[in-house]
Amino acid sequence: MRLTRRVLACLLPALLAACGHGARQTAPQPSLPPMMIDDRGIVMPLEEAVTKIAYRPWIPPGDVLKVAVIPPLGGTDTPQHRGIAVEYQIGSYAMLLSEWPQQNFTLLFARNQDITFTPCKVVHYKSDGVAWTTHARLAMTLQPDGTASPKQVENEARRLIAAGACR
Repeated sequence: MRLTRRVLACLLPALLAACGHGARQTAPQPSLPPMMIDDRGIVMPLEEAVTKIAYRPWIPPGDVLKVAVIPPLGGTDTPQHRGIAVEYQIGSYAMLLSEWPQQNFTLLFARNQDITFTPCKVVHYKSDGVAWTTHARLAMTLQPDGTASPKQVENEARRLIAAGACR
């Protein structure tokens, strides 16, 4: 088989790259757009975030995108009162799960529903946001970062509870 100069000129760059010769160019990695979590607290690696709070957080299954330490629901800004937020991807949705240690106050939500003493009961605190408390005395909220129906958010909360978010 006889290769013409034109064919060699087309094949040579590919052959050199395959053999490890020549400059390799990698495609630029897309950066994440601003996310809801960026406005909630101080974004940091999970390993660092857990050193800023005084409880063991529950981390949702799914692709964790970002973690942040968030201000307390009440009281002074101490590790005993601070919360943690986890933004994660599940399917085509980005969800923001926030959690705080319960303190000695009532957690009233829509229609004056007190969720303080009813662990694992999902209630809407806004049209596309839900809240519940856990047996370990954590207060949890879940909301989409983007568009999701209230039913989709509620279904995701129930999935999280079934996966251990009510321990």
